[in-house]
Amino acid sequence: EAVPKVFIPSEELIRDVRQGAIDCFGVTALEYVKIMDLIDPDSLVLQDYLADGMEYVLLVHSSSAFRKIADLRGAQIVSHLHRDMVLLPAWLDTMLAANNLPEAGRFFGSNQLHDKVNEVVLPVFFRRADGACLARRSWETAVELNPQLGRDLRPVAVSPKIIPIAIGFRRNCNADGRKMLLDSMMRLSTTTAGQQISALYQAKEFVVRPTSVMKTTVEMVNQFERMSGQAGSRKGKP
Repeated sequence: EAVPKVFIPSEELIRDVRQGAIDCFGVTALEYVKIMDLIDPDSLVLQDYLADGMEYVLLVHSSSAFRKIADLRGAQIVSHLHRDMVLLPAWLDTMLAANNLPEAGRFFGSNQLHDKVNEVVLPVFFRRADGACLARRSWETAVELNPQLGRDLRPVAVSPKIIPIAIGFRRNCNADGRKMLLDSMMRLSTTTAGQQISALYQAKEFVVRPTSVMKTTVEMVNQFERMSGQAGSRKGKP
């Protein structure tokens, strides 16, 4: 067929991409690293707000005694449950390791997940939790709605710019079909239905970037997976 087969991620994603059964796929960065050798290097599709990467922040109350990440040992953390936060475990563990601290599961006292931004930042604002993990863009939106959050909360740690999700094309898939689909995606914001879809995902449009934009993200994920593998090996020892 001329138009590439589009696949919504599932447990069979990596297998089917490797077998050539899928031409276009939306993946998290965790899946991306497993099939990056099969992805067309010039046709990575991103939501516009991810074009230059995004940052995670770990917020604390401005009047708290937390000045550096090591001060949060045993702290009660609240994190945003959102598709953009898929790399939060990778960031926390690699950031803690860079500071010679244990992985997040052993370092923090607890880490609760909430899908509403207010349920993440307000517990820290009201001093019912010690720290909040969320995307910087989500925090900035919350500050626009309630400027006092910007005065009373401050970041104690900020991630590098990373790309948690992307849409890729398999190398050597039908070139005409790929162009047709790419052109349609680039025109999405010009239609009412397309604008509604983009708004649903809090974006304005899609952009095309080379896979080189994933370099920092791939390095973080690879380090995280090495650390996870080493931790698993240690747990398996008597």
